Order: sequence, then C-alpha cells, then structure tokens
Amino acid sequence: MIDFLKRTWAEINLDALDSNIAEIRKLIGNKEIMAVVKANAYGHDDKTICTELSRLGVNYFAVSNIWEAEDLREIVPSANIIVFGYTEEPYLDSIIRNDIIHTAGSVEYAKRLSDFALSRNTKIRVHIKVNTGMTRIGIDSEEEMDEILALEGLKCEGAYTHFAVADSLDESDVEYTKMQESKLLSIARNKGLLIHSQNSGGILYHSDFHGDIVRAGVIMYGYMPNTACPVPMKLSPVMSVRSTVCQLKKVPEGTQVSYGRTYTADSERLLAVIPVGYADGYSRRLSNNGFVGIRGKLAPICGRVCMDQIIVDVTDIDGVSVGDIAEIYSDKFPETTIDNIADKLGTIGYELVCNVGHRVPRVAVRNGKVTDVVRYG
Repeated sequence: MIDFLKRTWAEINLDALDSNIAEIRKLIGNKEIMAVVKANAYGHDDKTICTELSRLGVNYFAVSNIWEAEDLREIVPSANIIVFGYTEEPYLDSIIRNDIIHTAGSVEYAKRLSDFALSRNTKIRVHIKVNTGMTRIGIDSEEEMDEILALEGLKCEGAYTHFAVADSLDESDVEYTKMQESKLLSIARNKGLLIHSQNSGGILYHSDFHGDIVRAGVIMYGYMPNTACPVPMKLSPVMSVRSTVCQLKKVPEGTQVSYGRTYTADSERLLAVIPVGYADGYSRRLSNNGFVGIRGKLAPICGRVCMDQIIVDVTDIDGVSVGDIAEIYSDKFPETTIDNIADKLGTIGYELVCNVGHRVPRVAVRNGKVTDVVRYG
C-alpha cells in the first residue's frame, strides 16, 4: 500500500488517459499522435503522463522550452521531443546533446540555429513553424521555407502551424481554419516534411485535414476545448482533485465567516473546514460561489476562499465527520467538473488544471488502486 498525506491531492487516472488515447486513435486513422505535455503535462505530472503514453506507443512529445525538454528526455529516452518556443544560444548545446527537435519560426532564427550547429560540426533537428493566422511565431511564405531548407546546419524534418479557432463550429471560424490548413499546405507540401496542424479542435472537428501527425492536447487529458461544442468522442477526465474534512463547527445564526465577513449564517449551521485554497490552485473567485461534494451531496462554499482553506455548509448532509473525502474537482457532480467550473469563472479548463499547485501531490491510480505518489519540492 502506498500512503500519502490526505490533505489535498490530485488523482491522475491512468485508465482514463488510456481511454482518451484509444478514442483519439479512432478519429485520426494512421496518423501519429504528438502528445502536448508542456507545463508539467497540463499540471498532471509529466513523468506519470509521459511514462504511460510511451507505454501506449506514443513517440512524439511537445513541450514549451528547453528545461521541460531536458526533464522529458530522462523520462522518454528514445522519443522524439519538440520544443515549441525560443531557446537562447547558450542553451543550444543542450538541444544537440539531448537530440531535441527545435522550432524554426523565422529565417533569422533558423540561420542562428544553423550557424551554431555548424560551429559544433553537427546539425540541429527542426520543424518549421508556418504562420497561417495566429500571428505569433512562424514564416509567411514558400520563399522563406526554401531558404530555411537550404541551411546546411539544419536537419529539417517537419512543418506545422497552429489553428486559432479550430474548436469552433461557427461558419466563419470553420472557413478560417480551412484557410489556415490551405496556407500551410501551399507553403510546406511536397518538400519531404512531416506535416502537422491538428490540435485538439482540429482532431475533433477537422478529421479530414491532411497531415502525418496530430497534436493531442486538452482532449488527451479528458477536457473540452470549447464547452459550447459537442465532442465526437468519449472524454474521460484524467485529473480529480480531492481533499478532506479537517474540522466541523456548529455555529449560531448571525455568525460571520472568513475574510471580509462576506457570509453570515441565516440560521444555526454546521460548517466544515476543508484544507484547500488558492495556494493549491483553487480560485478565489469561487468564494460564496462554488461547491464541493461530500457524501454524495453538494456543499456550498461559505465566505472567501483562503490561501489554505475553505469553509463549506454541510448542515443538510447526514453523517459528515472529520476525515470525509471532499470532491474539489470531480466528474461526480456537474457543479464540480473542471469544464463547468471553468465556464462559471469565465475561463477554460486548461487554466484550472495547469494552476493546480506544486504542493498538491499527484497520485497515480490504475484500476482504482494507487500506483505512485509524486511530490514536488
């Protein structure tokens, strides 16, 4: 038995991850999956997620920066790892040493990569980023593509773009996404490069697009890229955040609760203290506005969310005791799902899972049993 402190923890359901990968493969045919695992695998723990993905046959992984790539190389020694972002020259030796694929997002930067590689008598593997409508990094013409392909210090293996509105079914957005794919192909096709453009929205709503690889991001973790659009696959949330009841308080009518005195009991109430707060990534905007699940029922938050604790009303829940599990993010109740909480907060599920704090251990679970516990710091 693997034990851990039952304060607040994030359960990482490996069975759910396996299910999501199987569902994605139904949609993509013979294309390969590139798993987007930047930001500690969207907060799910990169080692836990990438070890399992490697076991499932995923061989492409995408990260944001060289530090993430270095950590990932230790986890998946033989995988293809691509860095989406910029790397300063003093760190390019690590790109070479760790056999990392780098993004070439402009002719100027591609030349710098090539010159550095030639100074080391080697070549740097690159995928060339094409700007088709996000207006972030990326080249804009076939002439720029050919100029990069001619650089002697680069081993150009792929070309890609990123969609701005692939997760929307609005007619103008659909046409915009089609335009983006068309521009990518007009610049990069027939040049012997692996092509990838489909992000999570592209996988779900543009499965007919060309390409050799798809980039699975938020749907791989079981969340919707756009909650307004139905998804043509079964999504199984990989992360659940849980805590415990650490104290019960019976308070009389008129009792005020938490910072700012924003909640006043309108009658005698039974309150429970839960050791989770905004330092754990639980938004302060859920003050007087959120729910947790306890003993199969919903308990509303009373007063402001604190750094380390929340207070909830359990008056109408029978048998609550210290040590009971509190479902913070969970698919057991609509009100506690990550996607629905994100909608309430006017944000996206990506933000909630990425914001789960580093003091919250990630607890890997398979078939309902704990297989590993990861603590940070």
